[in-house]
Amino acid sequence: MTVGEKIQFYRKKIGLSQEELGQKLLVSRQTVSLWEMDKTMPTVDNLVRLKEIFGVSVDRILSDSEETEEVCEETIKEKYEFEYSKPVLKELLRIFISPLLKKVIGSIVWCVFVLFMLNEWLESNSTIDGLCIGAFFIIIIGNIKSFVLYIKMWKKREPRLLESRCVYEIYDNYINITIYSDSEAKKRFKINISDIEKIYDHKKYFILQTLSDSFVVKKEDLNENSFFYTYCNKKSQKGKYSDPERKLKTISLILFICTIASLWFGLYCVAALSAINKYPIDENMWVFFVFIPIPIASIIFGYYLKNKGHKYLKNVIAGFIIATLLCIYGSFVFMFSDTVSHSDEAILNAEEILDIDIPVHSQINTHDWTKGTQSVTRGYIYYKSEIYFDSTDVKEFEEHIVQDEKWITVLPNNMVGIISPIHDSNYYDYFIIYNVDEKTFNKLPEENGKYRFINVFYNSKSNEMEIVEYDMEYILD
Repeated sequence: MTVGEKIQFYRKKIGLSQEELGQKLLVSRQTVSLWEMDKTMPTVDNLVRLKEIFGVSVDRILSDSEETEEVCEETIKEKYEFEYSKPVLKELLRIFISPLLKKVIGSIVWCVFVLFMLNEWLESNSTIDGLCIGAFFIIIIGNIKSFVLYIKMWKKREPRLLESRCVYEIYDNYINITIYSDSEAKKRFKINISDIEKIYDHKKYFILQTLSDSFVVKKEDLNENSFFYTYCNKKSQKGKYSDPERKLKTISLILFICTIASLWFGLYCVAALSAINKYPIDENMWVFFVFIPIPIASIIFGYYLKNKGHKYLKNVIAGFIIATLLCIYGSFVFMFSDTVSHSDEAILNAEEILDIDIPVHSQINTHDWTKGTQSVTRGYIYYKSEIYFDSTDVKEFEEHIVQDEKWITVLPNNMVGIISPIHDSNYYDYFIIYNVDEKTFNKLPEENGKYRFINVFYNSKSNEMEIVEYDMEYILD
């Protein structure tokens, strides 16, 4: 037999397809096909890996000797059978979906908690709320979708599982698993002990987990000194940092959590920075770019895990999704940069028209509402200025507005309908409602028509002022 024929013989003997063998070797199905047709030869590294998978020596793979089905190099140490039933499947489904259900509930609780904390600790902001809700929606829907798809897949497999019987043959270095249906062998697996990802110890079952499959054994069928008990005891006795694979899993989990959390950290830092420097949320969105190295590190480590033959998709997929979201959110700083200015024009305009003195400010953010489509329910807004003062600069101003008749401290109910629709009047202590067309302060228009107004609102506790210029259609009752 040629080397290619040998590879094909041993592959079929352990019940692997060309694609499944390629996945174990981290090569393509086409590469395995070329080996079996003797058009190319495996590398030394691949030959060593083939030796481990097939459970035979490299010399045997490369030799010209003929192979027969009777070839058996080792004796069976243990042999068990397992059959599925409806009660068993129901119990196993509960075991398998428990982590998924916890993940769904955990994601919902975590998202609600973060959103609540942002609103409690920081000022509520529509941009931050929108970003949070959008990110939360993606994660929650993704988890729910995975949960539903798993249930559907399980229900689809149930009829086939009820007709199947698994036979486990345990050798020194590997386990042969044969799946029968109607007394006919449908599929065979040869699992090297080194390929076992984990054996989960549940109350009634051991669940053997490899990179691509799960297999179940009943505890009541096992010998006292069974391999499954020995394997679990050895794993539990290993030190936390003595197992290299455990280190990789720990790093993978930490990177995955940090990757997901980087989006929330970004949202929190943007909100916190805006509360400190008083700049609009949009201008602080560059902070998201600071967190991009975290998902990139997760992607790189994911591909490192792939080369090591471990699970890697979790890190790679999470890395790509979060990196994309961070880039999108970070780009807002460029997308909306022309809608906000920090010039004194709004203050100078209000001082000239209203004949008032506004103290020296520490920060002003003027939003140009004429760019883009407005979604306000009434009126048309030209600009809105948010002005912040230091407490030492407003003492004289606050003493003056108490005596200035232009400023009122109570907003009459009949004037609520003509103030700016984007104002929260309950937040402010002093008000000016100026009708530019009629040149009147804090009065309703005398006739029906469209009027231009300027609102100036001031909060003496937070030393904040808002100036809004807008048009409003007024109709007498």
